[in-house]
Amino acid sequence: MNFSKTWAKAFINSLDREDVNLEEGIDTFLALASRIKSLPIAVYGRNAAERLEKLFRDEIKGEAAPPALELSVRFLILMVKKNMFRHMNSVINELQKLLDRKNGLVKVSFEYATPSGEKSIEEDRITEAIKKRTGAVKLVLERRQNPRLIGGYRVIVGDEVIDASVRSQLENLKNTLQRGY
Repeated sequence: MNFSKTWAKAFINSLDREDVNLEEGIDTFLALASRIKSLPIAVYGRNAAERLEKLFRDEIKGEAAPPALELSVRFLILMVKKNMFRHMNSVINELQKLLDRKNGLVKVSFEYATPSGEKSIEEDRITEAIKKRTGAVKLVLERRQNPRLIGGYRVIVGDEVIDASVRSQLENLKNTLQRGY
């Protein structure tokens, strides 16, 4: 597991432990992260973390911060202390994936060799299979033409690629012939 997933899961776990709404926690985290990115100070090391914490605490001014805000502040300060803030974009991407998964949302990219005007029966079959396999409540489809495929299609679901293109079949044939079988 990469560090971005580890940090994202740790934040999600802290939200769960404190019984904070996941979407609210992530939205608060994103808002604070974007504020930190806009600051003209270095965002790594203990000194930067102390300055950021003071800045956030001064804004809250001793009031009891909502749990989502408190957790987000503590987590971002920890990321700065551990010099992980430079990887913030990949952590944010992982948080979005976890939120999508929790909400049953699956993003699917369909790549076709030739432009197709309407949804095909094949596309319907594939989307139904993806829904069954992933348990998705909702699919977000992105359709685009990719002439490099020569023919056929490619489906991308998260990190998984289903390549039914003529180009990949030709590559497989070439590799098989080069090995001598």
